[in-house]
Amino acid sequence: MEGRFPDRHEKVIRCTCAIDGELGIVSTGDGRSQKEAEKSAALHGMLMLLERDFIDNPPPGLLRSGANDLSASLSDGTTMVLETAREFIDYFCHQFHYGNPDISITEMRSSQGRRMVSSGWKAAMLIGGTVIGEGHGTSKKVAQNMAYLDTAVRLEKEYHDVYEKFLLEPKNKPMSKVSPVHFRVSESFEQNLRHLYDQMRDSELYANRPRTTAAFPSANKEEPPELLSIKPPHRSTLSDDEHAAKSDLMLQTLNAYQTDERVKSTRTTREMLPVSQHAGDVLVKVELNPVTICMASTGSGKTTQVPQILLDDYILRNQGSRCNIICTQPRRIAAISVAQRVAKERGEKVGDTVGYQVRFDNKMPKPHGSITFCTTGVFLRRLQSAMENPSGFSFLDDVTHILMDEVHERDVETDLLLVIIKRVLADRQQRGLPEVKLILMSATVDPKMFQNYFAELSPSGRPAPVVTIPGRSYPVQKFFLEDTFERLHATVPRAKGGWVWHEKNVRDYIHREITQKGGQIKVNGAGEDGVLVDDLELPYPLIALMIADVLSRSEDGHVLVFLPGWDEIKIVHQIFLDTKQYPLLDLPLNNPEKYEVHILHSSVPVEDQQAVFEPLRHEGIRRIILSTNIAETSVTIPDVVYVIDSGRVKEKRYDPERHLSSLVSAWVGTSNLNQRAGRAGRHRPGEYYGVLSKARYDQLSVHQTVEMKRVDLSNVVMHIKALGISGMEVEDVLEAAIEPPASDRVKAAMQDLKRIGALDYHMNLTSLGKVLQHLPLDVSIGKMCLYGAFYRCLDPVLALSAILTNRDPFIAPMHLKKEANAIKNSWCPATFRSDPLCVLNAFYEWTRLQSISSSQANRFLHTNMLSRPTMLQIQQIKQNLFQSLQKADIIKVIRQSTSLTPRYRRRVRETDPEFNLNAHSMPLLGALVAVASSPHFAIRQGERTFRTSQDKTCFIHPSSVCSSKFTKEAKGSYVPQKDIYAFAEKIRNASMQTAGSSGNSMTFLRTCTRLDPLSYMLFGATEAQATAQGLECDAWLPVTGNYDALDSIERIKSVMDACMLRIFEGVRSRAPPPSVSTGPGTAYDGQTYSEDPLIDDDNEDEDPTPPATRSLSQREVEEFEQLTTGIVRLLDQYTEEYAHMP
Repeated sequence: MEGRFPDRHEKVIRCTCAIDGELGIVSTGDGRSQKEAEKSAALHGMLMLLERDFIDNPPPGLLRSGANDLSASLSDGTTMVLETAREFIDYFCHQFHYGNPDISITEMRSSQGRRMVSSGWKAAMLIGGTVIGEGHGTSKKVAQNMAYLDTAVRLEKEYHDVYEKFLLEPKNKPMSKVSPVHFRVSESFEQNLRHLYDQMRDSELYANRPRTTAAFPSANKEEPPELLSIKPPHRSTLSDDEHAAKSDLMLQTLNAYQTDERVKSTRTTREMLPVSQHAGDVLVKVELNPVTICMASTGSGKTTQVPQILLDDYILRNQGSRCNIICTQPRRIAAISVAQRVAKERGEKVGDTVGYQVRFDNKMPKPHGSITFCTTGVFLRRLQSAMENPSGFSFLDDVTHILMDEVHERDVETDLLLVIIKRVLADRQQRGLPEVKLILMSATVDPKMFQNYFAELSPSGRPAPVVTIPGRSYPVQKFFLEDTFERLHATVPRAKGGWVWHEKNVRDYIHREITQKGGQIKVNGAGEDGVLVDDLELPYPLIALMIADVLSRSEDGHVLVFLPGWDEIKIVHQIFLDTKQYPLLDLPLNNPEKYEVHILHSSVPVEDQQAVFEPLRHEGIRRIILSTNIAETSVTIPDVVYVIDSGRVKEKRYDPERHLSSLVSAWVGTSNLNQRAGRAGRHRPGEYYGVLSKARYDQLSVHQTVEMKRVDLSNVVMHIKALGISGMEVEDVLEAAIEPPASDRVKAAMQDLKRIGALDYHMNLTSLGKVLQHLPLDVSIGKMCLYGAFYRCLDPVLALSAILTNRDPFIAPMHLKKEANAIKNSWCPATFRSDPLCVLNAFYEWTRLQSISSSQANRFLHTNMLSRPTMLQIQQIKQNLFQSLQKADIIKVIRQSTSLTPRYRRRVRETDPEFNLNAHSMPLLGALVAVASSPHFAIRQGERTFRTSQDKTCFIHPSSVCSSKFTKEAKGSYVPQKDIYAFAEKIRNASMQTAGSSGNSMTFLRTCTRLDPLSYMLFGATEAQATAQGLECDAWLPVTGNYDALDSIERIKSVMDACMLRIFEGVRSRAPPPSVSTGPGTAYDGQTYSEDPLIDDDNEDEDPTPPATRSLSQREVEEFEQLTTGIVRLLDQYTEEYAHMP
């Protein structure tokens, strides 16, 4: 500090030396020069120490600073140096899950005359939110180092056993022999780093961060998971007299119904149903057993009659008010339509003794004597209340029967419901509570598995009994593709529909199904069982012709067409609309006075779908129902006589190689085909036309693969965590499933989720995990997508996400491999070697040419050896991912934080400038690739050899632009001190052409991106632990260099991750309650409804995560903008500095 002596013009320098702030040893010295002032301060300090006899007998904790070291005395008399203090604190925080420590630095000021002058700096170190140690110094750096030592001394004294364990930890692990990455930064960069950390450390955004780590010094108490339960109606307890009165009334109503002439035909129809003939068998088995399995064939009436048989039995015994039945259905349309059908059969309105409860809509029945139809998801969440408070009142106390219909549809929620209901019923048995009867119903399920699964609920331990009921259906004549093709090909002229035989997709399909007798179908073994996936496009024109054919050959009866999803439905319907371009047997299929087209798809509002059950507007109209598999079971559509079946279904599949959860077009099982055929014979003899050959039918499995064995378990784990099932961990739930997945898959999924931040150290779902559930991506790529969106790099990150989930579009024929590799390398960015960024550059150029001319775009693909189908798939996935971000409210949050948003805009696009302010930052793109690649990183060991966390020696694949043959030529490329590479996959090649001299197989890395150390540490590494030399990332990759800068990076990463969790928490709080559209609109124009091929629109799940209670304040939004802008500036600055560093 510089000043002047009083009444003199000479300047004076004052030096302050904070020897130990806690003991009050702060010395000062004045002089005409800085050197003279420092000597005076040192002399003053020595005198203070001598006065207190601290020279020969220093107290524990007194800090000693030499010319080249900084150290502190411990309780046992030994000395701890600064590097050891940092290592110990890091070890302590990791051991007890406190997260990285925070450091708060403030300037100390004192009065000097009339002025307040700086007297140094004070640093406070916080662990788990509590200040543990402090340090003082003449600079921020000194104060921070003092705080490290003071904190370490206090922790050693309080937790000496932990310190002894730390000393026993091996400091040179086997993988630590990896040669370190050297991290060099300028003083300017280090200052910017510290400034950004200080700014964000003191922000409201960071202060409001979700607490995902332990609080110091309390024990590690696990917070209960966030639970969601749908509140049951208020319980109104009736007295015995009131029950008797209500039961008498119900008996009178039933007796009146039995003699009412207005419903005589309905009664007669019900009595003729096969299930009514077996009512006695049903009642006896249900009465004598806790669980009953009802195997009832199509047309038996099980869905509508079994619940009525049970209720009427109670009514006839004058106990009607004590009977309350819940019936689960896999889909909303089934729950609603069945409730309406049952109410109508009973001569009532929905809401009397029969009601329903589905997502966003419910008409509950009156309490005490009722039947409630609901979706599996709704009931699953209601059951949670019974598990949360087992000693208190549960809505199950008033339930007498639970009917699970269509249990063969083994989606994840059905399997989870089976687990929970088995646990709840067993618990009620143990506590002596009234028994709730469980009835499982299906037409096609194998009963043995379910019998054994519920055997332990039987007092005798015997398998659950089975009631077998035959169906009442009319004969259905089945025709396969060869039958239909032979007849139509010979009789239909080109002008009336024969044009379809010239369509490529029809020719290819006919050739594969008939000529090749089904051919070879891709077996997708991504799950635990291989499944048949068909990439060949459906013959849409032929399906349209088959529809026209059955209509032209008959006078009445409706046509039900099973198609996989929305896109297929839309294409077939568009052929109907243009009868001039696509003539089909001269039928005016676009005339609504003759033909009504109905769409049954979950994206269509329920009230629009219900129109298919309404009477015709006038006689003579025939209906064409284009449906997914939602019309396969439970739902009976009046007067359907003809079924045309594609034999396909959209199923969720997880491909671990592509890191993509997607909807694929898969073949159904033969049991599903039989169910679909049965839809044609419900009212009179019908006809079934399969768009598959008999040879294909013979190849199919009986049942589809259960969902739990074909989807990414990471998403299943998040789903279970979101449900918050009381008293059961994820492992317990999945192990208790009727067909449990492999335990190693469960563990791996949970570790992956924890690594990326979707689960906290308690293994509870974080705000990031709750948002990731809404993205149809592998969690790592989903996280990259979210980060890119919030870092204002939206359009490139959507494209990168699509690129990383697809195969490489660059084609390399064997005879042109050298030329193909050169073309790919020409698209490599000048400053970053990256395979994904090569594709990104080529994709953007192709997109630009598409907007000009399709012919130019096609020439571009041919010239650059790019696959058109893959490029189109990337484009489609990119668009769909943007829609997913919109649905998850990500786009709204981004728009809230920008001043560039136009006041009025008709439509938001992913290319809008406000979403892409940092789209041109190449270092940011590299950092985002690091997010998606974690934990797949490699470090260069030699000219061609690399090392990963698991492989001592591996190589970059020759096709990669990061291989040595390309990097040698790239003289102008930016090469950091030590190369770190992100990669998407590893492959082993045992061919002699590529194997080493020993003939052993070699491991190659594919889809690589070269990273700088900063991008890797901030965005790629999961955790970093202090070592004597610097940091060790993810327990294998050492980084050395500027220790203070590395320390700042470790702390700023912690702050950045915490702030991102707060942002995701704010995203969840913005989610508005969904509503069902009731306004008019067309379901066929592609605008009102759309299908994301990556999102299962037929999924009837409720959102399992309730919105967070804390929304983002405007200040937090602004602070987040400062954080992301600061991080991007650091990335750009670091790249710029090292581009010019020798």
